[in-house]
Amino acid sequence: MSCHLRGAARIIIVTMLVVSSHGCGKSTSHSQPASVPSSPRIQKIFSNSKVMCFGRYVLRVPAEAELIWGSASVPSEIVDVKGNFDDLKSMVAKDIARLESARKTFELVFNGPGPVPSSWQIRYYEDHIAKKLDLMMFITYVNKDGRVFILRGAAEEKGEVSVVANQEAVRAASIRPRNPEEVPSEPGFCLDHAFIAESTYRSQEMVNVGIFMPSLPDVTFSISSNKDAYADYPKDEFERKKKEELSLLARIRAAQKEQGMAYPQRTVLREGKRSVMHWDGEESLIKRPDGVHDFEWGYIGKPLDVAYPSEIIVNMYSKVEHDQVGAAKVVSVSDDEALAVWDKLLAGLQFRVKVPGAPPGSYPATPAPEAGGAVSQ
Repeated sequence: MSCHLRGAARIIIVTMLVVSSHGCGKSTSHSQPASVPSSPRIQKIFSNSKVMCFGRYVLRVPAEAELIWGSASVPSEIVDVKGNFDDLKSMVAKDIARLESARKTFELVFNGPGPVPSSWQIRYYEDHIAKKLDLMMFITYVNKDGRVFILRGAAEEKGEVSVVANQEAVRAASIRPRNPEEVPSEPGFCLDHAFIAESTYRSQEMVNVGIFMPSLPDVTFSISSNKDAYADYPKDEFERKKKEELSLLARIRAAQKEQGMAYPQRTVLREGKRSVMHWDGEESLIKRPDGVHDFEWGYIGKPLDVAYPSEIIVNMYSKVEHDQVGAAKVVSVSDDEALAVWDKLLAGLQFRVKVPGAPPGSYPATPAPEAGGAVSQ
């Protein structure tokens, strides 16, 4: 039996009851074939599918699946709530009161109509030090079709105020409501109930989502993408860390070395190099003693490159209840069914439309590779 520990596992939608850990054994070994036939039950669940968008991506999922949103930033986090212009003004008043109570030297510089119709904007210095350095903060509230979008921006150094003001005006003009089932065809970023048109690809972008499948209520599948992670590393240092510290298999090896004989024993179902689309990543699919399936795929790309995001992490867990891994009394899928679900969902991950530098097959204009790409034996 092979076993090992996953280092620094990331979970977006669920929280952990026990430490995520993997077993020992060669990181390129496989105790399951690269492609597992689906059971009749899994075939039925996936017989009808739909495409859902998040960030710059789409994911093909069973028709019954629900998309669960975590956070999304372009480049800062965007808050999206139901409301009209009166609700918007109430939000402004509450935010100003909160800011005033937080810092004695808070200074409100501007409180008035925003850069687009039915919008409002406040500009302020958090305290006297921020004022001295000209680090002005912006909050822009935009009301469109029964939704209120709250955008935040900040001058990070002296002399940037006019630049940030222009950025906020562009963002306010670019955002619009989106029905959750709509998949826009133009370049931009999908949010929970919104879409922001964007084709410069210069800003930081992060998105975290999960899916819930009623037919498999204890199974969660989540995706996290961070376009510019590690952008502050010098290039040579990043390339070294990418190979020695940041990759999934490197984190597993580091945990094995650190814990030695104390390393928890887990059954490895499949582990090794795995490409999803044009992203050459790594997967580690294990089963814990309590029956939990703990699957992870990780990719470390290139900072500032939208076609090869700095980091993409995909996780799947079984035996989840009340957002806690291991809390359910039973696991709803066998090992083969868990592998089949994993492969089918990974196969459905693509860019929503073409982005600069992305090869054919990475967006729906051309067929996607089968089973989420190649699995190296």
